[in-house]
Amino acid sequence: MSYLPIILGIAAAAGAYLLTVGIIASRAADAATLARERLARQEVGLGQSAVALQLEKPFLERLLGPMRQWLGRQMTRMTPEAQAANFRRQLDFVGNPLNLDPAGVQTLRIAAAAGFGAIGTAVGLFVGTPFAIGIGLLLGVGLGFYLPVLWLDQLVRDRRAELEASLPNALDVVAISMEAGLGLDRALEQLVRHQDDSLTLLVARALREIQLGRPRAEAFEEMAEATGIDDFTSLVRGILYAERTGVPIARTIAAHGAARDEKAFTRRACCSSMRVTDFHGLAPLR
Repeated sequence: MSYLPIILGIAAAAGAYLLTVGIIASRAADAATLARERLARQEVGLGQSAVALQLEKPFLERLLGPMRQWLGRQMTRMTPEAQAANFRRQLDFVGNPLNLDPAGVQTLRIAAAAGFGAIGTAVGLFVGTPFAIGIGLLLGVGLGFYLPVLWLDQLVRDRRAELEASLPNALDVVAISMEAGLGLDRALEQLVRHQDDSLTLLVARALREIQLGRPRAEAFEEMAEATGIDDFTSLVRGILYAERTGVPIARTIAAHGAARDEKAFTRRACCSSMRVTDFHGLAPLR
């Protein structure tokens, strides 16, 4: 029996643990050092800014500081709580495929890692060297562990594409309803009644939450942020701002639609000019 895969796994786990401990300790030390420097300068009356304090640090520390902070943010995103919250948002957005919850996603990742790890080990055994067995095991476990995440990310991208495709028609329905004298909530109810797609599912959920007593602005903002579409998020915030300030919401929707059409026209023109340039570049010289 070869102990190489076990040794590699223990080494990888120890390295990840030491990296996490080092990042946390360095962040705590940086915060404490900066606080002590500020207190010392306040006592002597210098009152230098945070930028000046940063410039007094060694060049290497200022150069590697952003990278260490980025690694710290990535490690924070990898915590179980952050991953569970991210999986919950993604599953709610795509409609909970296979009735999965965050715990179910983690279970699926572990099962896929075990299955692909067994396949990689079998391939390594077929090759017949301990190194191939270890590499096959690591590659199989890594692929299986991240394959469900890639699948969920692909579902999110597909759902966002559906939302972007159905958004123009939905805005037209809401604008026409409001020009006919309906309020925002009634116009959204008309949208849910006459259009059945992924966008109206989010709108219907937000309306149900409002009926249950949730603040309208909070429900609409969470609905917009759940889509991950910047244009839709800015539109919802513009509608809420127009509602607070008394600006006609139909005018806000029309202005957003005009800006979106102009952006789409510019994008198509750029793509057309690139295709023409490529054609002329490939045309034979005479």
